[in-house]
Amino acid sequence: MKFLTDENIAISVIRTLRQVSFEVKDIKEEKLHGTTDKEILNLAFKENRIIITHDKDFAQVISTNIRHKGIILLRFRKQNPENVAQNLIKVLKSSIAEKIPDKLTIISETQVVIHSHSK
Repeated sequence: MKFLTDENIAISVIRTLRQVSFEVKDIKEEKLHGTTDKEILNLAFKENRIIITHDKDFAQVISTNIRHKGIILLRFRKQNPENVAQNLIKVLKSSIAEKIPDKLTIISETQVVIHSHSK
């Protein structure tokens, strides 16, 4: 799995993902600040990347026909990077990970909810 991190994902979370061998492209590092959600979705789709974000607006894809390769929406009570990285990696290294591509996946400290496209 390859990922595209939205500009609201902490650099330390990105570094931690890379340290455990995930391929991550970051909006900030690519100098794409202010890119619209639609442009981010298009870039991720074109490059076969799953978006990782804290932005709830991305959850709207389940009620549209917008194509995507997967979206991980992080909804943690504790937003500190250590908690985010630890919980995200736990999910990505579990058997749940195989269900994430092409789906909207909402991850919190207490649950993982996976939504399919509604077409």
